[in-house]
Amino acid sequence: MFGHELRARIYFVLAGIGLITAWWFNAIASLEGQDYIKAWFGSAVDWVLSLDLLIVILALVVFMLYEAKKLGMKRVWLYFLASGITAMAFTFPLFMAFRELRKQKIAMAFGKLETFTVDNHRVDVWVPEKVVSYTPILMMHDGKNVFDPRTASTNTPWRILDSLRDKRIKADPQPLIVAVHGLGPGTRMLELAPKEIVEAHPDIFDNLPLEYKPIHKTSMNGEYNVLLAEKILPMVLEKYGIEHQMERTAIAGGSMGGLASLYLMSKYPHLFGAALCFSTHWIIGHEYMSQELPKYLPNPGKHKIYTDSGTEGLDLFYPPFHNKAIKGFEARGYVRDKDLMFGIFPGTAHEESDWAARLHQPINWWLLG
Repeated sequence: MFGHELRARIYFVLAGIGLITAWWFNAIASLEGQDYIKAWFGSAVDWVLSLDLLIVILALVVFMLYEAKKLGMKRVWLYFLASGITAMAFTFPLFMAFRELRKQKIAMAFGKLETFTVDNHRVDVWVPEKVVSYTPILMMHDGKNVFDPRTASTNTPWRILDSLRDKRIKADPQPLIVAVHGLGPGTRMLELAPKEIVEAHPDIFDNLPLEYKPIHKTSMNGEYNVLLAEKILPMVLEKYGIEHQMERTAIAGGSMGGLASLYLMSKYPHLFGAALCFSTHWIIGHEYMSQELPKYLPNPGKHKIYTDSGTEGLDLFYPPFHNKAIKGFEARGYVRDKDLMFGIFPGTAHEESDWAARLHQPINWWLLG
């Protein structure tokens, strides 16, 4: 993941070459009775080459000690011991290989990433280092934007693993994260837009800018919700030995993913206890969403809602609709800081990088209260 594994393989190959050449030429030198001291320091040229090599080795030793301490790599002295009986040409690439694997482990927040395919949807699952029966589950829409910058739309993912690794997300145990990819850009609106609202107002799709228009007008949201709630969630629970707890199961997303999260919790209130929505795209269909979606929510008391908005870019248009939605939540009986959390973040935009900066706040509120 993120290139570390490939680089580790390259270093392992180099280490193998270094080991083979060191033993091969050492064997030849020993059989021929070569004098190592004379070869190293027999002439002025030998002195230049030998001192040059020794200085490089000293620099490598300092680098290895520094990197080992920084990355928490243990027993680095074994590499120096191995150098004494083989060669630095073997042990330094070997160290670099394990350094890449260590960096991969750190990048993965000491968990692992597993990938599945369910009904033609790619599903990335981040599995924490410790999984117990009561591990929380956080499902996220637009899975391509969650973990990997190589697949993220803006080359910047949600960086949720950074928040876990840096302990900004304080939950113990850490949540298992399920990132569900969409079928493609042409079906994103169809899968994420709340089914009953877009079917009641078909002009919602008609009024979209050309680049956002779906490939047809038949909602795919119902099938998508079934995929998440009735196929992927049960699969994850069974595979990782987690006992389902509604209050420890949340759905999250940005923009259209925010609308989809609220609607999914509304359709499956017995499965999802929280909807965490970033830059919720209330403006689709003008006032339809902010007026109607709150009416579908489960009764307050057992569920949590988080929604927010920025003030830059596309988010510039959000605050009035955001405020109307908040009034709708409060009219249903949701109470701020108890089961409703919301905010407008000045200077932030409709981007994963801005959502990543505040992601930990609603997750901590969901899990820690």
